[in-house]
Amino acid sequence: MRKPSLLADRRLYSPGDVIVREGEEGYSLYLIEKGAVEIFKTTDKGEAILGHIGKDGIFGEMALVDGSKRMASVRAVELTTCQIFPREYFQYRLGRSDKLIQALMRIFTGHIRSLTQLQADVGAGEVQRPSYSFTQKDMLDD
Repeated sequence: MRKPSLLADRRLYSPGDVIVREGEEGYSLYLIEKGAVEIFKTTDKGEAILGHIGKDGIFGEMALVDGSKRMASVRAVELTTCQIFPREYFQYRLGRSDKLIQALMRIFTGHIRSLTQLQADVGAGEVQRPSYSFTQKDMLDD
């Protein structure tokens, strides 16, 4: 696979702006440079908040790992700047990894999707996401 040009885009979102919608195709992943977002699913009972992600967090990666549609929506909760990486760049980077790592990513993504749907179905409330930090450097080649 030929290395794609990075072509990352940067966008600013106002509080309340929906950045990705549940059920949409996933064409990119997002790195939060500034601000915060909440992840939510729409259920029969209304919205179920699944978590929050702040500065240096990423979202939108699962649809790129397994090719499925977006499993949840993401909304800015404060003025938020995101760097947006296209699917082609992510697939190039994943494609360079070990086949076992690629398989594990797909398995883990499937488990996360199942657990997230279960959590939304039972209305368990907010889930704390693990603490992690990524920078643009982490997304670029060494």
